[in-house]
Amino acid sequence: MKFYLVIVSIGLFLLVNSAKAQPTGTVQFYGGYSVPLGDLKGEFGSTFDTWTGNGNPDTNTYFMKSGISYGIYVKFPLKRKSPVQITGGVGFNVFNNSQIYNDPSGAADISLTQSHLAVVLGAEYNFAKPKTKINPFVGAEAMVNVIGGKLTIIFPDETKDFSMNSTIRLGFQFGGGFDLVVHNNIGIVLGAKYAFANLVGKSYQEDFGTQYNLGDAAHDFNGSSYPSKNIQYLHLYGGMSFYFGR
Repeated sequence: MKFYLVIVSIGLFLLVNSAKAQPTGTVQFYGGYSVPLGDLKGEFGSTFDTWTGNGNPDTNTYFMKSGISYGIYVKFPLKRKSPVQITGGVGFNVFNNSQIYNDPSGAADISLTQSHLAVVLGAEYNFAKPKTKINPFVGAEAMVNVIGGKLTIIFPDETKDFSMNSTIRLGFQFGGGFDLVVHNNIGIVLGAKYAFANLVGKSYQEDFGTQYNLGDAAHDFNGSSYPSKNIQYLHLYGGMSFYFGR
């Protein structure tokens, strides 16, 4: 009987200590809401003939109103028990805006989207103390963004579809949050990141046919000059953490 008690005691000791040990890897699945900012954010005009011009003050924006996001992150400590972690992952953001017009200048149902596939790599500092269940962190990451989009205009007698030529931009994001440990191998993560999506690689090409371009570099068109566009957004997210190697 004493032998079994010893075995059970050793097992409990190992279980408790493994629960307190720093994981050698963390995988996080997340989803959330993305707030368009900078020149990504804009509103359509109040009438059909002003929805993207003709006096609309947001003409030099991408007219995005809201967004959703989801993805996966992985984290590895730089070395055992180090508060610095290497981070990486893949995320997908979809921004959109839509409006129905029916006024003397025209009638149409308009839907506009812009999608961002982001591959990120960076570092994070974890402020966790031994035996704590709430682990706050801050970090920053470089981004490779593949940006595309779609515009659909439904007129009373026809539908027109336009698609954006996919393009690559380099950017940067930073943020923070906290990881709440709810089990030895499971946690809940909440956080926020601020992204600058097109810091490097801006360019401008004229649109052709049903294909259009991101056109974020400064340019002249029809006798008017347009400044470069800066794509920014605030990403608020929550998800599940899975710890490995404890």
